[in-house]
Amino acid sequence: MTDIDILELEIECKEKELSRWLDGGDLEKTQTFLTSLEKQGEIKEVINNLKTKLEEKQSHRERIVTLIERFEGLDNRILIMRYVDELSLSEIAQLTKYSYSYIKSRHAALMRMIKFKLD
Repeated sequence: MTDIDILELEIECKEKELSRWLDGGDLEKTQTFLTSLEKQGEIKEVINNLKTKLEEKQSHRERIVTLIERFEGLDNRILIMRYVDELSLSEIAQLTKYSYSYIKSRHAALMRMIKFKLD
């Protein structure tokens, strides 16, 4: 599960919680009107913050994908698995059937190339 998936799930849970605090919701009925309004405000703020983080992560992911698309073959696969699928280098080695040390050194070389291109 990626960071983006987790944020989307958190937003969904908070939106469900908010609906429970809105008019007629089970949580709204157990508290005073002011307490209910305060909780609604707090949850709305959390949702907005999560949505901002989600947009930032999605934008960052899009920039990464654009950069990764410049690479071909195994280099492209390593970068996609590492930065889009968020797999560890060990998992990438298992999936690609290359040794861990080869994937680790190839990844390090790719990071040097990317850093050079970004500087």
